[in-house]
Amino acid sequence: MAPSVGPSQRWPSRRSRPIRSSRTQVQSYHEDSSSEDRLDEDADSDSEHLRRLSLSLRPRNPNRMPTSYREESTDDGFEGDPSDDPDAAVPVDAPTHFTYPFSDPVSNRSSTRVPHKRTVKTRSQSKRSKRTGSKQLEPGRPIHKRRKVEDATPFMGSGVIPPWETLPYQILFDIFYSASYPLIDEKDASRTSSVQWLVDVALLCRAFHEPALAALYHSPPLMPAAKAHGLLNLLSKPQEDLSTNYVNKIKELHIDAEMLLLYKSGPSLGYFELSKLIEKTPQLKKLRLYHSNDYVVGLPMLQTSRWSYPDSLFASLSLSSIRLRSWDWNGRFMDTTRLPPLMMEKHLQPTFQNLKKLSILHVTSYDYDSDDYTDDSNEREIVLATALKELPQLQRLEFLECSIVNEHLLPNLPQTLTSLTINNCEEVTALNFSAFLTSHGQHLRELVLNHNRHLSMSFIVGLGQWCQRLERFKMDISIHDRSSYHDVEPHFSELISPSEVPTWPSTLQDIELIQLRNWDDVTANVFFTSLIDAATELHDLRRLVISAILQIGWRDRASFRERWIGRLERTFLRRSAPPGPTLRSNPSALQPGPGSITGTTATDDMLHHSDAPRSGPSTPSKRKSARLAQRKLSEVEDNVDLSPSDRVAAEGEDDQKPLPVQGMCDVVMVRIDNQRPSDTQFNEEDFLDEEVSGDEDWNGVDLDAGDMSHAW
Repeated sequence: MAPSVGPSQRWPSRRSRPIRSSRTQVQSYHEDSSSEDRLDEDADSDSEHLRRLSLSLRPRNPNRMPTSYREESTDDGFEGDPSDDPDAAVPVDAPTHFTYPFSDPVSNRSSTRVPHKRTVKTRSQSKRSKRTGSKQLEPGRPIHKRRKVEDATPFMGSGVIPPWETLPYQILFDIFYSASYPLIDEKDASRTSSVQWLVDVALLCRAFHEPALAALYHSPPLMPAAKAHGLLNLLSKPQEDLSTNYVNKIKELHIDAEMLLLYKSGPSLGYFELSKLIEKTPQLKKLRLYHSNDYVVGLPMLQTSRWSYPDSLFASLSLSSIRLRSWDWNGRFMDTTRLPPLMMEKHLQPTFQNLKKLSILHVTSYDYDSDDYTDDSNEREIVLATALKELPQLQRLEFLECSIVNEHLLPNLPQTLTSLTINNCEEVTALNFSAFLTSHGQHLRELVLNHNRHLSMSFIVGLGQWCQRLERFKMDISIHDRSSYHDVEPHFSELISPSEVPTWPSTLQDIELIQLRNWDDVTANVFFTSLIDAATELHDLRRLVISAILQIGWRDRASFRERWIGRLERTFLRRSAPPGPTLRSNPSALQPGPGSITGTTATDDMLHHSDAPRSGPSTPSKRKSARLAQRKLSEVEDNVDLSPSDRVAAEGEDDQKPLPVQGMCDVVMVRIDNQRPSDTQFNEEDFLDEEVSGDEDWNGVDLDAGDMSHAW
């Protein structure tokens, strides 16, 4: 055995041996390193200084590992005071703005490490020190925490930075507003990160200050309650003494009435006075008082909220000469017998005369406390209809969970409505809604019908005739019921009958039909055929989303899905290729390359796919439409009488016919299955791990076989 060697013999003094490159001072990439190990003659050398300065400015690969200045065999045996070792190099801390972190998959250590005293240990002692560390692993705790891998496509810009600070105020405001809103999450009653982002942007430069603050105070986040009190104190100060006039920037107020107005904000703040806030916002255009349970569709309203509309609220609106454009009436904040008369009284005031959008929530035609639901009196409907007619500029009307929307109210609604939304209203049926469209559909541009239990699609037969200006048509037949009955089935026998052929207005731009059910494959064939036949007239259609449920055999459903999804995509999906995501604002990318399509070819292709069908008559006569409908109905009846093999042959002949090509839809999403509708639809992505499984966290060192630090 070799004799033991003392530290003084094993590590001779610095002057008794030449300087090794691995033990010299590690050169910093950021600034000049200072150490007593450097030679005096090199410290003042200008050439050496310039060489190290060039190194600090040289671009480096972030994946490059730094050169280690320690021996590998003694990495885990550092202990003691670093001042005892004259060979230990002490790196200099670099400034923060020049720091380039190196990737270290083992422990993510910083490059500025404090060295320790080296001691000589055998291999067995080094392994034993690893196993008997001071920090014992807890049972079930991973050795190394996985880093979440984000598979994000890197942004490939053109390198051109527009002069953002030179843009006009209104354009910057629109950019900041679209990028940041909404500022609060009303479902979770919390702020979003956009609030702090707008504050940071406002402090970025002088040109961004005003538009960023205007976007922040356009609809200020009034939660938590302490922030609402702080806003009120800010508005109460003389605006002439402030750098910004905050009073004139507030245009909308969204207030959770029960959370902010019902309870005290604390012993020092007390109750929040909404009337004082309204007096400080003369430019207010939209005031919305909501309840947290309004977002839970199908929740039975067993009792109203303890907060109700105060008289001081309407007095402040009148004294401040505010002219609202949008307002909500919520049945949770007042007894349903007193709310319609209050609406008729307040709509006569100048504050509500300029209303363009009105939302009515939880207004019933009967009292929940009463056991008599058979009252046929339509007094409330008449009062509500009269109150709505007192608004001369009303254009958008929304009903949410209102049983008062029935055959007595619908015919008496204003004739000037351009947008109507009916959400989860029990008394709306296909019969009374068809009568409404007959008299009020000529001005409608948007029609949204969601979660209505008794409303089928029989009215769609006259949709093209009654609503000739309709641009957006959405319907969701999924039913939500949070009561103990949990009735999620529609209360109509069939969606449409095979003899009812839908008609579509030629002005449609967006069609979204979700959870179409209670029909068979024959009726679905008639429905999809009507879309294909109307393709040449739907020049403005840009979005088509259909989700259908067919309770038929899986083989028939698979063939039905394969047939109709392909036909709809070939008919409506846009033919021209979208612009490349890497083109951006690069001027050179606008010029055609050797493999690109020239302007003449692209124009001819677009005309071939989209403009050619327009050469025919744009609007067929009613006589021709009736004749086509009767012919389609006879074909469907003949197809029903055929055997399965003959039916397949007939469908094959239809597939061979040339399809009309509209080719202008950016989105064509058609889903046909037999899944039972639910509140939340799960797919494959919901069951995947958040982190990529594999060996991404392996540090290159295998654990010892005798390591018993794990619990399993």
